[in-house]
Amino acid sequence: MKTLKDHIKRTISVSDDELEYMVQLFQPLTLEKETHLIKAGQYCDNYYFVETGSLRVYTMVDNLVVTNWFAFEGNFFTDLESYTYQCQAKFNIQAIENCSLLYISRSNMNALLAQYAAWGELVRKTWEQAFLRLTQIVLSVQTISAKGRYEHLFNHQEFIQKTPAKDLVTLLGVPDPSLSRK
Repeated sequence: MKTLKDHIKRTISVSDDELEYMVQLFQPLTLEKETHLIKAGQYCDNYYFVETGSLRVYTMVDNLVVTNWFAFEGNFFTDLESYTYQCQAKFNIQAIENCSLLYISRSNMNALLAQYAAWGELVRKTWEQAFLRLTQIVLSVQTISAKGRYEHLFNHQEFIQKTPAKDLVTLLGVPDPSLSRK
């Protein structure tokens, strides 16, 4: 839980007692590489934090796998629509390496939100960061060529080091054969 505690302390101001109470509401979960945490059609009732490892979020479009997002160590994630509206998940979430996760149930999350304004600040800042990353991805798809997006990846070493190339190309919208022509 050290990674979670460090993340919380970096993001919001809380006392040691508040921090201990917050993190004790999380439960540990391990996932082996290639194991699905959530499959499209299931319901997502938990909010997750990556202690170690990495996961990919993907969808199927016309029988093709399209990678939408990655969750790396130190990141919160969930299928937000399923979690928020209690509807079926549209995304698959799969470990791309062995993972150690922490999760909090919706009821415990709501209890923290009701009890601690600082927890609401943490959630807000987490969503703001995710929204900004998503905005950057959308803008890059709309304004940068597939080759440019591929070359830009080299500025983000965690993607290169942890992510299989086949997953990166679907995130970038690059047809796999076009990479072999480089």
